[in-house]
Amino acid sequence: MSTEPHDDGRDLRRQADEIALDDHVATSARPAHRIIATHLWAMLRGLGFDHGRVLAVGEDAATLLGLPHTDGHSFISLAADITPDHAPGAELPARETVPRAGDRYDVVIASLPYNDVRLQDPAHVVLRRAGQARLALALQRLTRPGGYTVLLASHDLMDNPYPEARRQLHLGGDLLGAVRLPAGAHRQLPGLDLTTDLLVLQRRRENVASRSQGFERTQSIRADGRDVEINAYFDNHVDQVLGTVGADPLAWGPAAITVTSTPDRLDRDLADALGSITSHGQRAGLTFGSADVLDPVRPTESSTADVVHERDDRPGARKPRPHHSHTHGHTGLER
Repeated sequence: MSTEPHDDGRDLRRQADEIALDDHVATSARPAHRIIATHLWAMLRGLGFDHGRVLAVGEDAATLLGLPHTDGHSFISLAADITPDHAPGAELPARETVPRAGDRYDVVIASLPYNDVRLQDPAHVVLRRAGQARLALALQRLTRPGGYTVLLASHDLMDNPYPEARRQLHLGGDLLGAVRLPAGAHRQLPGLDLTTDLLVLQRRRENVASRSQGFERTQSIRADGRDVEINAYFDNHVDQVLGTVGADPLAWGPAAITVTSTPDRLDRDLADALGSITSHGQRAGLTFGSADVLDPVRPTESSTADVVHERDDRPGARKPRPHHSHTHGHTGLER
């Protein structure tokens, strides 16, 4: 008989995560993704994108690509060529694809894995966070300079006090803006009620000055009588948070941030928030192609983000350090 202590709490957390992940796969988020796609494509058009190569990755890729018929659940990658006379929501030739390292797209849209699942096991949280960060960087490298990378991610990609992933994203691109969606926006089921973010980044050429909104730093705020970590971008742009900020008290660690709202507000609020990003992009000169008007990127060219990514993959690479203002009380397992 084993003498190792048995952690009933950990077993229960893992069982809860298994149920939540199964529900995530079994329950469609397509109604919400249709709303997101409608306003996302209005934003892209407003930023000047009317033709080029588009890659959609992850859950409901066809819906995010703007295809009108998207029956069935999909976890695939689709590529399509947008023409100036194509109307959003109209039929469009699309093909399944497995992107290669040398491929470049004008727009990359991705729903990162399990982004709305409220995980209970800290080990699962860490694995998802690392997986989303690596995928976000890989998708940014598939975006040509002047193009856009649009990510639907769990909130802790932005709120993690360890900023290394965001620093690497910033090395390769400028953040036009972000929208924080309320918990339950995708699927209103117990366990699938994590706050998610929609990030819009423009790929930048090397040696070009950044015009990014600040998004590397996080800070602590007080919500519902608890300290929670929030990205400075959202603290400075409260109109981009689609609901009321609160604290989600977790059994295994510090409270995480959450956002509450009512389902009927998503359509209107998201239209306003993405409209604000469009206006900022136009004012800041971050419209489509503005980073690479004369000199398209070569498929073999490595960006600064590529170099940093390769550096961190080397054996013995130094581990990311927390931001200097968050060195106390963090274990790396917080959300």
